[in-house]
Order: sequence, then structure tokens, then C-alpha cells
Amino acid sequence: MRTSLFTVALAGSLLIAPAAAQAVPCALTDTMIKASFAWLEKGSDLKANNWSNANFHVGNLAQVRTTGISNHKTWPWVQANKYLLPLDPANPYAPDAQSSGEAYLDVSYFHPEPAVLQPLRDNLYSQAKTGKYDYWKSPDALNMALPSFTRIAVADLNQDLLDYSYKSYRSLKHRTFNETTGLWSLNVQTNGWAVQGLAKAILALPKDNPYRADYAKTLRKSAHTLRYLQRHDGFWGATGKDSAATAMITYAFAAGINAGVLDKDTYLPYVQKGWTALQTALDADGMLGFVAARNSWKPASAGDRAGFAVGSFLIAGQQLVPLTPGC
Repeated sequence: MRTSLFTVALAGSLLIAPAAAQAVPCALTDTMIKASFAWLEKGSDLKANNWSNANFHVGNLAQVRTTGISNHKTWPWVQANKYLLPLDPANPYAPDAQSSGEAYLDVSYFHPEPAVLQPLRDNLYSQAKTGKYDYWKSPDALNMALPSFTRIAVADLNQDLLDYSYKSYRSLKHRTFNETTGLWSLNVQTNGWAVQGLAKAILALPKDNPYRADYAKTLRKSAHTLRYLQRHDGFWGATGKDSAATAMITYAFAAGINAGVLDKDTYLPYVQKGWTALQTALDADGMLGFVAARNSWKPASAGDRAGFAVGSFLIAGQQLVPLTPGC
């Protein structure tokens, strides 16, 4: 296992290397650039160190790595946070706070100073030492915490940390996953968070890792049902079209195809239909609308926007690029 972890650590460094600007720009990457710049110009609460901005900056760096066009905004955000997680002393292992760590992990490729990841490392290792596996209360923890646990464990060649996050996943799954339907509790966006996080963990692990195989099995079970929940207009949503849920599920399907754990012929049409639907939620300036509040049953409107949805839109685009001729 140590050898496998070392191998994927090297492979992972290639996955997040900065890409050169594309010789032949395509509509997909042009849209990614427009959406990221639009949110940075007109978005709300951009300075806060919170889960929504963390999800946006993960997407923002995905846009940079995919297109080679940087807006130079993520590193200043990370520096302003002083590399800290927005921890609640009463709940120091809350997954929402740990989500900032994923953005720090991405930015650390460009700025590999040890200090960038030290607070994240300290928090994750401290949690693992508690021996408790029930800190993850909701399926969205699979996006907020599992990717950081997985990537730090791989980077540090630490099997114990990888074991801890897997056991936390199993505990959460036992409490919130329906083995018959393949769906997680709450609503469609909640399932979006879950499959987005699972896909990220799958991409971070070597192909022969048994945990990767289990994550992939669960992703396939969820994907099998979620494809039938896609609306006729290409969106997913709890009570109407939701750009956040649509972007998350589109990302998970595309990443699953690229990772070799979802069948391309089966799932690519759903990816393409989801991406096409998302284009209709962009206004002329590139602002993404129809974003339902996190795990909400309230219908979204064109003016409902949020950074976390833009982030998921951008990572979905990144995964769609290798599946799109001419990009």
C-alpha cells in the first residue's frame, strides 16, 4: 500500500500541474473563464473564509489549470486566511470548516511552502486520533472533508489517516445511504455533494486501492438512479432546476468516466445534457443563476447565485474538456 500511495502522489502532482494556454480555445473553456471572472467581479461575500468560497476557489484553480488563464485571486484569499481553517471551538472537526483545506491543497502546488498546509494537517491528524467516526453528520461531508483527508493521506503516505477517513465514510453511509435506491438522505443537491466528493476521492487514489473500489461502487450505485432523476431540460433539482446540483452531478459523472469507473457510452449523454442546461443558467455576463440554497427544498430563480455553485460548474467543465472534441 505504501508503494501505491507513493505512485499516486506522483500521479496527482501531474493532475494539478498548471496547463499552458490552449492553442485552440473552445467554447467550453471560454465559458469557464467567463464564469470565474464574472463571479470574482460581481459575486457576494468574496472575502469570507467559508465552505462556499472554498468550493469556488477549488473551481477557480481548476479553471486556471485547464485554460492557463489566471485571475490571481485564490492565493491572496488563502493568504488572507493565514492558511487557517474557520474552526468553531465547540466543534473543531466540523467538515464545513475543513473544506477550506481543499483549496489550500490545490494552491499548494503553486506555493509549496509547508505553512500552507500545516493547519489542515494538524486538524485532520488530531481528528483521526480521537478514534471517533461519527463527525460526519450529513452526506455533504463527503465533499467538505473526504477529499482533503484522502489527499493529505496520499501526500504523507499515511495509511492510518486513509483508514480513518474510510471508516468515517462507512459510518456516514450506514446512517444516511439507501442501498436499495442508491440515494443519500435529504434531497437531490445532497446527493450532488456526496457524488462530487466521492469522485474527487476516486481521482486522488491509485486504481488498485480497495477504498477507491468501494467509493467507485457507491458512485455507480448513486449514478444509476440519479441519471433517471435528470429533468427533461437537463437540470437536476429537488423542486425545480438547481444549477448547483446539476453542476455537482455533471462533474461526478464526467470525473467517473475519466477515472474509468463509469461507462462512457452510458453516462456521457447525461453529462452533455447537464452541461448544456447549465449554459442556459448563465446570464450575458457569465453569472450563474438558479442556484438553490444548500440542501434546500425552496425553488431557485434566475437571480439566486452562490460561489459554491460556480466552483462546481468550473470543475465540471474541467472534467468535460477531455471528453469534448476540439478542446
